[in-house]
Amino acid sequence: MVPGDAVVLRLDVVMRRLAVVGLVVFGVGGVVAVVVSLTRSSYGVVFGLLSVAFAGLILLGLRRSASVLTLSASGFAVPGVFEVRWTEVTRLRVWREKRRVGRWMHWWHYRLSWVAASGPSALLEDGEYAYALGHLGGGARLYAALTLFAPAGVVELAE
Repeated sequence: MVPGDAVVLRLDVVMRRLAVVGLVVFGVGGVVAVVVSLTRSSYGVVFGLLSVAFAGLILLGLRRSASVLTLSASGFAVPGVFEVRWTEVTRLRVWREKRRVGRWMHWWHYRLSWVAASGPSALLEDGEYAYALGHLGGGARLYAALTLFAPAGVVELAE
């Protein structure tokens, strides 16, 4: 689907950042716990090794390829989920929703819906195809790619 220039957006930016923080905390903390317990007593070795093992599991999760949204001159796609050509789309709407995280924090989650001649039936909601993009680390790249690649009059950017 990507014959020329394309913009590729990762759909799991926030979770990857949290996983990297967890990897550093558990990895470094586990190594420090093992070194300290070897010099003093052997009781903390087990907990240090468990922490390092948990950091290894996080590292395995980070190696898994993440979902991406690819926007190009021919259309847009999330590999393995859907692929839509611009010639099939009559209207595309992008908006963001505020999602609360805890009591005082919020993240913006982006959603995509479009009207097209055909598409995956699993994404069909009330005559439109809809897909939740999640937190993109900001929507500036998404909006810029849509204005660059989408045909005129097709895209509605809603807040």
